Amino acid sequence: MTDFDQTPTVALDPAVTAAVRKIEEFITRTTGQAPTSTEMADALTRYFVLNEILEFIKMSREEDQAPE
Repeated sequence: MTDFDQTPTVALDPAVTAAVRKIEEFITRTTGQAPTSTEMADALTRYFVLNEILEFIKMSREEDQAPE
């Protein structure tokens, strides 16, 4: 049993759902096989992926706050 099996269901913003669908579509298109939910969850919670997301969000926030 993974941590995901014990996590209650939460409503996701449509933008997050759309982003996950884009990832699924990309994996399906490039490998010829759709990823499982477990594969997606495992990939999205890897330190490298989390760090890349964090850096992207920090960069985006800095750009939003930069004077024009």
